Amino acid sequence: MRCTLLLATAHALQPPTPHHRLQPRAATINASEDPLQTLASNVDAIWSLPGTGPAGVRSRMTKERKEATHATLWGKAEWDQQIAYKHGPHRRYARVLARSIYSPLMRGLAPSIALLSVWSVFVFQKKLTITANGLGFLASPIGLLLAFRVNSCVSRFHAAREMWGKMTYECRDVASTLSACKEIDAETKARCGALLAAYAWCAKSASTFEEAPSQVVRTLLNEEDSTTVLKARKPALKCLSLVRKATIALPLGHHVEKELYHSISDLNLLYGGIERLISTPLAPMYMRHYQRGLLAWLFLLPCGLTKAGCSTALKLVCVVASAAYLFLGIDEIGLQIEQPFFVMPVHKLAEGLTRDVVEELST
Repeated sequence: MRCTLLLATAHALQPPTPHHRLQPRAATINASEDPLQTLASNVDAIWSLPGTGPAGVRSRMTKERKEATHATLWGKAEWDQQIAYKHGPHRRYARVLARSIYSPLMRGLAPSIALLSVWSVFVFQKKLTITANGLGFLASPIGLLLAFRVNSCVSRFHAAREMWGKMTYECRDVASTLSACKEIDAETKARCGALLAAYAWCAKSASTFEEAPSQVVRTLLNEEDSTTVLKARKPALKCLSLVRKATIALPLGHHVEKELYHSISDLNLLYGGIERLISTPLAPMYMRHYQRGLLAWLFLLPCGLTKAGCSTALKLVCVVASAAYLFLGIDEIGLQIEQPFFVMPVHKLAEGLTRDVVEELST
């Protein structure tokens, strides 16, 4: 009894063990564990780490509270809300009008529309007029300039989304090929799968001008590979280089070797496409030119409408404000999607790619 009391007293007098902050675990492969199972466990560990969430800089178009946006990958609920099969188009139009106050586009344009409204009242009071037909001659080239600008921005957005779709396809194809080859050991398959997942997250960070996700890379890759990748000037391309080096000396059939070679080359090409989009905008001089023309036309619009016989200041303000909202809104939408990776849910695309790779290797 006395010994028991002495031991309990000694244990109580010991200083408490300090609590250490939980660090992201590095990828390790225990000899007794299946490497592919370890890969799956490492992937499950990255979802709470920095770098796997949305980009730090997001477009205003992704912040609409009441409506679905491009900030997420759409499913049935978003398409039902967009198309409104159940209640018909009248309910959709009513919902769009009722939720206009939540529109970030309207809130962003409010100061410009307010300025044009005040200018319209001033023009009406001072009876400043110009030939109304002159506005028609100006409207046509401005409309063409605006349409070309928006079409170019939309094409950039679709090109970016197509790149991520092809990137997902190529990574799945590489993982599926590796999984089907009996000559490749499980450890090499797991290493290549981890490198493909790291490639996706590094490409995601590069497309949004963020630092490489070091914690994600260290969790997915072993110490040697993670150090090599993070020291590289372009971590995503270093991941592809390591995949190529890991597979080039394997005893594979000619058709398999050729398939892997072309898939890795295509992934390199897609990363080059991302670099092209983020580093080369549409001509800034062109944008400034048509914006000056558009603003000049909007400031001349109340003068032309007054000349045409607009009878009250309220009517003039309503027409000018509506035209300003329409034209400036189109211009703002084009500007917001010119850098498509700030609009697209690239973190969700990278997450889907990672899960697809792990699933292909596990089957």
